[in-house]
Amino acid sequence: MELRITSSLIRIGPTVPGEVMAMTKSVTLTYDYLCPFARNANEAMVEYVATGADVEVRYAPFSLHQNSRSGDTAVWDDPSGADSSGVRALLWSLAVREGTPESFEAFHVALFNARHDDGIDINDPTELANVARAVGLDADRIAEDVAT
Repeated sequence: MELRITSSLIRIGPTVPGEVMAMTKSVTLTYDYLCPFARNANEAMVEYVATGADVEVRYAPFSLHQNSRSGDTAVWDDPSGADSSGVRALLWSLAVREGTPESFEAFHVALFNARHDDGIDINDPTELANVARAVGLDADRIAEDVAT
């Protein structure tokens, strides 16, 4: 068995020439529904995965508001921060990612679209429920998961 690096791919396989297996790539991609740049990157990744690309993606929420706080309570631990920080939408996305992972990417893209195309308030639980229902999810169960 030998390890060879060719271009940006790492290949592991037998030492017999021509018999090489590609490794699945694994990446973590952060997102904040308030950020248009995160939208671009995440939607591009969802499209890439849909092509059948050999990649495992771990979508990880990140609040841009966390960096703007100085010594205060962490935005994730401050319930009042959910009113303007986008954390409520991130919590809904986590509930979907963990509860119904096969539906995460559809909800994820729908939430970016709702925020950036339709201008909905992603901190409004009713609006989040509407987005969830639009992609076939049980919004009441998601709301219960988020509440815990």
